[in-house]
Amino acid sequence: MKYNKICFLLLGGFLFAACAAPAPQTAVPAEVQKRVQELSLQHALVVALPDGQIRTYDGRGLQPLFDALSDNGVKDAYVYDKVTGRASSLLLAYGGAKELHTGLLSQEAIPILEKYGIQYTAKKTVPYILNRSKTGSCPMETVARHLDDAQSAYPQIEQGFQQLIHPATPSNP
Repeated sequence: MKYNKICFLLLGGFLFAACAAPAPQTAVPAEVQKRVQELSLQHALVVALPDGQIRTYDGRGLQPLFDALSDNGVKDAYVYDKVTGRASSLLLAYGGAKELHTGLLSQEAIPILEKYGIQYTAKKTVPYILNRSKTGSCPMETVARHLDDAQSAYPQIEQGFQQLIHPATPSNP
């Protein structure tokens, strides 16, 4: 009998503690997700910061993400990116993004997102991101293929991107 009372008291205590504990919060409020979704129809990158600010960025390739990182960053942010490859995922990890929604996600990006605890959803997943002429892998996906540490990858990705958008022109003799 005494044993039953002790079990009953312990069970009651656990139930009370469970009921008193706050319910887990969704990472991003529904209204923020809805606003980001609306803005994603018009912009390449949308960043919802923890303080409630929502910023939009336009451009091709990694440019919007580099702009976001140099602007206000992506620390603990909810991010929408039209296309996310391995290089993008490393930049998001470098910036400390918390959550990602993307239209197109490369399978090569998934291990990076998981390694850095970035929650993600994607409308479509592909083996890798194609280059613009659709003849092979995106050059930045190739640059990032063997990188897995966000801190050391950032300068390599930045250098590869700069070389891509500003190719060295041979000097005229």
